[in-house]
Amino acid sequence: MSATLILSDLHLGRPHGSAGHADALRPLWAGVDRLIINGDTAEVHHPRHRRAAADETLRLCELCEQDGVELTLLSGNHDPFLSDLRHLQLAGGAVFVTHGDVLHPAIAPWSPAAGRIRLRREAALASMGAEPRDRLAALLEVSQHAAFAEWADLERLESEAAGSSVLGMLLRPWALVATLRYWREFPDIADRFLTEHAPETRFALFGHTHHDGIWERNGRTIINTGSYGFPGRPLAVRLTDEMILVERVRRRHGHFGRGDAIWSHPLPAPVAENAPAPATLSPHACEAAASGPASRP
Repeated sequence: MSATLILSDLHLGRPHGSAGHADALRPLWAGVDRLIINGDTAEVHHPRHRRAAADETLRLCELCEQDGVELTLLSGNHDPFLSDLRHLQLAGGAVFVTHGDVLHPAIAPWSPAAGRIRLRREAALASMGAEPRDRLAALLEVSQHAAFAEWADLERLESEAAGSSVLGMLLRPWALVATLRYWREFPDIADRFLTEHAPETRFALFGHTHHDGIWERNGRTIINTGSYGFPGRPLAVRLTDEMILVERVRRRHGHFGRGDAIWSHPLPAPVAENAPAPATLSPHACEAAASGPASRP
């Protein structure tokens, strides 16, 4: 029986508020055939963390290759050009996977750069002119480019990154309010997005908000896999040929492992029907990704 594991928001390369090192994650994919990282794999946007992020991402690829596990990386708002993959549809379209930055016009409404990001997104949408044939693909692409706006201004990056920390939120009460409001509204926002762009979805997997949870909306299940940073309650989603399971991630002795399933449901179709392609990263891919679309290989 094949199995796919889905994680998100590792934030590799950041010394705090991350999964730390790729080696610490290795026990998580024991017994699975494929590993999908649903965005924010590494901090390739940040000049201070870029080198470590690239090293850890390549180490992740190396470990998966050694273990015979296919690795697929979806891009998030912290690594918008690490991969061209922005979403996956598995199990005959029943399972929809995307990072979640596409759901909000400002990508991250709690960010000090939220206004700049929103403007970049609006400009990108306007540049498309007539309604695109594939609205979902267009929105995902626009969000990918808008996310890069958060990190494009390197002169302000250090102060803004500090402002995005827990302490920074406490110093900016509006950001804390925006975060809590978005956490509360997230399941309904996600459900409306799916109804419009992927109505066949029965199970939707997101990350991005760092707020783990499982919600039922209008006959579909919305799952957020949380984060390895604050508040630090990550979930793992495991797909077999017959089931989708949500498992708590535990940390012991510096390594992460999967705990018991906290939720499960039968799948309507085998995952193997839409197996994701393995990741292929060159030694320079992470550095190129951090430089934006103009420098992509």
